[in-house]
Amino acid sequence: MMMKLYIPLSILAVAAFLCGCTYTPFGPVTIPTVYSVKPPEPIKEDELEAELRRLHEVDQAPYRIMAGDQFNFSVYEQPELEALRLVVTPDGYVALPLIGPVKIGGMSLVDATTLLVERFSKYIRSPLVSLIPYWINGYNFTIAGRVNQPGCYTISVGQTRLIEAVALAKGLEQGLFQGDSVEMADLDNAYVSRNGKLLPVSFRKAIVEGDPLHNIPLRNGDYIYIPSVMNSTVALLGEVNRQTYVGFKEGMTLTGALTFGAGLRETHSANANIIRGGLKNPVIYIVDIKKILEGKAMDFPLQPNDIVYIPPDGISEWNIIVRKIMPSLQSINMMAGPFGNPSGYINYAN
Repeated sequence: MMMKLYIPLSILAVAAFLCGCTYTPFGPVTIPTVYSVKPPEPIKEDELEAELRRLHEVDQAPYRIMAGDQFNFSVYEQPELEALRLVVTPDGYVALPLIGPVKIGGMSLVDATTLLVERFSKYIRSPLVSLIPYWINGYNFTIAGRVNQPGCYTISVGQTRLIEAVALAKGLEQGLFQGDSVEMADLDNAYVSRNGKLLPVSFRKAIVEGDPLHNIPLRNGDYIYIPSVMNSTVALLGEVNRQTYVGFKEGMTLTGALTFGAGLRETHSANANIIRGGLKNPVIYIVDIKKILEGKAMDFPLQPNDIVYIPPDGISEWNIIVRKIMPSLQSINMMAGPFGNPSGYINYAN
């Protein structure tokens, strides 16, 4: 009786092996190749042109005085009241002779001048007040990545465009390859971020092809990032104890990369968002970290330039993801070496 039972079970086991059965009760389950999140559909050509034309509209709103701005102040025929290079304090005040501290932060230049006239009118009949900007700290943009001098630069409203911004940063970085000078900047994946939104601008069309439609004027607070064609890194963002770049090595997986983030925070979501293909044309993988750590799913293989974002909750909207990761990306990009190259600051996998 035992022999009759043993033979059929053996045959079934061999048959299952020969048929390539992939199910193993105690083994990992393969990750499905479906995406839980997709970025918005590409903008249609007519919609793209209309959006770019809107971006060319110059901001007509009056400048609002900000902390760090400096002014020269004077009152006609009252030389003792002159004050040079007055600095607006972080809470918006300037200290003036005779009247003391006055809050002008957040006001337009016209409104601030009117306010000072009212204050000085208590002591001087019909004062002629002059408030002349010496240094405007508030209108600027930031550029990082493969430019020769990344940093923060002042905007001339309506005049500082994309090409001028790159010129202010001393141009795109060049490198040597086999004795020849080569372009290090990846213009196809370069982007402009404004208020947490990526603008539909092509750096290649603006800089290389000279398309004026893509050479948009910049606005206060714009962030420009030009990645490297030589990058081979993985970015760790979100609910990790240390947000950083990790040097990519062949065979790197999600859990392997996470070790360089000093572990996950207690507030992390059960899923990780793997953004692949850059922020301009991404594909997003939603990976169940919990199942991977429990051995119920295979580890997720990473590729160079992946962005690993661990959300604090079940975020699924692409625009929300961009707004969440942009401040962290800006921070680690600006720390990533003198030329926007993270190689000097990243951790390399063994």
